[in-house]
Amino acid sequence: MAQITKFLEEVGLTSTEISLYLAGLSYDSVGVSELVKQTGIQRTTVYHALDTLIQKGLVSKRGTGTRLEFTMANPTIIEKFLNQQVALLQKNIDEFKNVLPLLEKYDVNKESKVVTSQFDGISGIKTVVEEALYCRSGRWDIIAPKENFFAEFDRKYASYFLKARAARGIVTRSLWEKGVNRHVLTAGEIQQRNPRYVPAEMAGKFKSVIILFDDKVAFISSLKGKHALLIQSEELFKTMTVMFESIWNKAKPYKT
Repeated sequence: MAQITKFLEEVGLTSTEISLYLAGLSYDSVGVSELVKQTGIQRTTVYHALDTLIQKGLVSKRGTGTRLEFTMANPTIIEKFLNQQVALLQKNIDEFKNVLPLLEKYDVNKESKVVTSQFDGISGIKTVVEEALYCRSGRWDIIAPKENFFAEFDRKYASYFLKARAARGIVTRSLWEKGVNRHVLTAGEIQQRNPRYVPAEMAGKFKSVIILFDDKVAFISSLKGKHALLIQSEELFKTMTVMFESIWNKAKPYKT
């Protein structure tokens, strides 16, 4: 029961709605008096909660006046309810993307703002990776040493990372150390990842993966370090981008 209650709370039902829905499932149809008796909830509260459950598509009613009866929807309808929430959330995300550039015009102090966050452990690194995967621009500049978190950690997660990046349509400019043991890239992967080799004098002299996206700079340590740093700063982002451009222009093209 506790597991069911927790799940229903997470999908957006109140404790009153949960009590009534679960109590009503035991009946083909049920009246308010019986629900009051079964749950101990006040009659006026029961009517209000039933109305909200009807709006959510989880309850239907029939009859009039004191002869009203309520039928709880089959639990499988909850999936439809969740899909509606997902669709609404996606709509809000799409609208937010359109509105954000307009909102940012009002942010006169944008370039002076600096937000620094440190994340520790594997879960912390994954949090920063997810932040990058959901970037607004859909573009990364990335510098990756030979020994890095993605190469050293669980291959399953590395596979997820690559697939998620491709699914999000993120186009990158990638700077790698030459001689890194990677699989041969397909033409599509080359177009998406745009790899080049850093100058020889940089080889073996850096350990962290650096990802530049939106107005943020992410530093992801090796698996040994197990930490990540995320800095949101327009000024730092522009500075790091200039440095990346300098290395990019000296880097050698990727060859299969």
